[in-house]
Amino acid sequence: MEYSESAHRPLHVYADHTWYFITSATVRRAHLLSTTVHLNIWLTELLSIVADLKIELAAWAVLENHYHLLLEFQRGRDLTKLMKSLHGRTSYQFNRMDHARGRQVWYSYWDNCIRSDDDFWTRFNYIHYNPVRHGYVQCPEDWEFSSYRSYLQEGGQEWLAECLQGHPEVNLRPEDDF
Repeated sequence: MEYSESAHRPLHVYADHTWYFITSATVRRAHLLSTTVHLNIWLTELLSIVADLKIELAAWAVLENHYHLLLEFQRGRDLTKLMKSLHGRTSYQFNRMDHARGRQVWYSYWDNCIRSDDDFWTRFNYIHYNPVRHGYVQCPEDWEFSSYRSYLQEGGQEWLAECLQGHPEVNLRPEDDF
């Protein structure tokens, strides 16, 4: 296990064969991903990078000013590769599209290693209910930009309800709430 340190960024832990919960926000939480085109660019880049790095992606949701990921790295150092690639590619494309050359899009990111099955499923639910919590939709299945709909098709409403009942998303630690 390795660590990174910087005076201006959070400490990152690089652990192999480990699940991570990742949160990132735009600078000053500006609503820069305000169109379907922006959100689709973010998703396309995420899925491409995850495939290239052979990362297992369990859950994701992206909103206008932040996103959450739940994924497993075989090599902990791939955390940095993922984040640099995702933030670099999306910043470039957003700035080009918005005619905002040189604008800083992403502030930073925060990661937590998953410590238990309960921790995993609580964060899984937290991610999927994040658009509801922020008032974008009434039900998670109504938000197009999360992995919830794929689980709805794959496992069904009953399975998702059991996941939520067994691991309520409100149990997330306060320091991770965004």
